[in-house]
Amino acid sequence: MTNRLLSTLMAITGLSTLGFAQDKQTIFDALYSSEILEVTIETDLSYLIDNRKKDDYQHAIFSFENAEGRLEQHDMKLKPRGKFRRNVCDFPPIKLNFSKDRLMERGYIAEYDKLKLVTHCMDDKFASRENVAREYLAYRLYNIISDKSYRVQLVRIDYVDSKDRISRIRRYGFILEDTDEMAHRAGGKECEECINVPADELAQKEEHIMSVFQYMIGNADYNTGMMRNVKMVRPYTGTGVIPVPYDFDFAGFVDPSYAIPNSDYGLISVKQRVFLGNKVDSALLSSTLQHFLFKRMEMEREINNFKLLDRQNRTEVLRYLDTFYKEAENILSGSPLRETLQKQALRDNEKGKGTNEVRR
Repeated sequence: MTNRLLSTLMAITGLSTLGFAQDKQTIFDALYSSEILEVTIETDLSYLIDNRKKDDYQHAIFSFENAEGRLEQHDMKLKPRGKFRRNVCDFPPIKLNFSKDRLMERGYIAEYDKLKLVTHCMDDKFASRENVAREYLAYRLYNIISDKSYRVQLVRIDYVDSKDRISRIRRYGFILEDTDEMAHRAGGKECEECINVPADELAQKEEHIMSVFQYMIGNADYNTGMMRNVKMVRPYTGTGVIPVPYDFDFAGFVDPSYAIPNSDYGLISVKQRVFLGNKVDSALLSSTLQHFLFKRMEMEREINNFKLLDRQNRTEVLRYLDTFYKEAENILSGSPLRETLQKQALRDNEKGKGTNEVRR
């Protein structure tokens, strides 16, 4: 009885057996910084690249300088990950799997041991840098819009071939925090069985914010029901499963050369927008758009300060977002011109209303 009660309390509070020590960090916490982090990964690069379609782990040494200025080296495992990118990229995306025992020995919280590394994908150094920078920036913008989001760390990686068959590769990438860690910060636990969750069982506000964000960046490469490029978080307390998006490389905001427009929705360019969220009433659409307008300056500041993108690219993504904001302002002003977002996001019985009629 006592053990059952303790387990229930831990589920309610979201605490794990390793999470009571508030002063402990996760490995991602140690990597997380506002600056670009220099990282070295030493592994059999030939095997990694030639066997990108396999799910075999291989040994690697992951090195970085921590916040105290000390070099940390981690014996760990890695493997190719993903679906589309591992097939089309010159260099596959990677899953990093740290040793729980070694994390514990170093004083880290050991349960959050698996991180995703978004790599440069293409051999073209300049194009790959732009793609990595734009997708990283999409994650950063969603951090501004919602705290129910993945933290990401920008890295510059030296890939060293442990067999000395391939020259050192130096490229940009970024690391996503462990999904369980993200879910815990969001106040819940990852729900891997939450396929085709009914609309009334989703957290309506969070689902709508996510869907409008996907619309803003021009991303049609996701499906909440099928959990495609979306993780589902079931809260420890309360109701409403929270969808958290990831993988933004097919978005018009990123626009890599390999991206394919989603023909299922009649798109002929990845820069076209389509709303794929649940239908809502005018009041929720209005409050969501006001939230985006409130965050606009902060997002634009994030873009303007992001010098990894050159001025031309920063201007291009700002102009792309500006087309969304013009649409949002027209909707909120009650313009008689029915915007695409308005037509696609509102329930049928709401389409005759102006959002200015329900603003608070």
